[in-house]
Amino acid sequence: MKKKTILVIDDDEMNLQIAKMILEKKLPCEVICASTGHDGLEILRNRRVDLVLLDILMPDFDGIETLQELRADERIKNVPVMMLTALGDVENIQKVGTLGVKDYIKKPFMPADFIKRVEKKLSETNSAEILLTGDDENELRGMKKIIEENFPHEVQIAATYGEAVKILREKNFALIIASANMKFIDGFKLLKFVESDEKFSEIPFALTTSDKILSVIDKINAPQVEETAETAAPTVEKPSGKEKMQHDSPVIHTGKKKIGNVVTNLIGYELDVHV
Repeated sequence: MKKKTILVIDDDEMNLQIAKMILEKKLPCEVICASTGHDGLEILRNRRVDLVLLDILMPDFDGIETLQELRADERIKNVPVMMLTALGDVENIQKVGTLGVKDYIKKPFMPADFIKRVEKKLSETNSAEILLTGDDENELRGMKKIIEENFPHEVQIAATYGEAVKILREKNFALIIASANMKFIDGFKLLKFVESDEKFSEIPFALTTSDKILSVIDKINAPQVEETAETAAPTVEKPSGKEKMQHDSPVIHTGKKKIGNVVTNLIGYELDVHV
């Protein structure tokens, strides 16, 4: 497992030191401690964090208020959170549930259970791997750097069709992103390969540019809403002949996963089609 950064927010200094000691001893991670919600939010706004462990009962600015402010901030709203809560604190557990947090650890916790729960949560963030493909390796490395600096996703890059197919067969991916600057024939060939294999056909496939990559991943990370006829992503037909695609129209393969519906209307790019 790649080394992760965990932020623990708790007003009890002993709880902070125990959590730090247990986690850093048993998991490949760096633990940052904050004794107030305000301090925790400041840390989140200034560095990448893979998981937040947030105590509910804190004086002045409690865990629920901290979580509300976290969710309201566009820069950090998608950071995974687990709550630390006292036994029987049902009312507060229900409150954090309405803010999208379903994971909580009851205090006092047993070290073995604590490690197991945190490790499971971290493994869930690891599952969201992205395949980034295109013709220009320098562009791909730049896009990879942008993603990994801002979001908790592992990124694999492939600079050729053959390399992309090989990587797809070796690992599981939650999203395929193709550079809009790649040759159309290569991009279409990859799309046809993905669609023709049941193992890959449900992986969302999006075409974007480096200046749009942050918007794409941010939308993917956003809490999902129930899909309706009004919010469903449109089906994009295969371009034919030498016609050009309309400006602001995305090229997207919509799988069954809702993650594929969020790329709609994000791409302002006119693609020259050569077939």
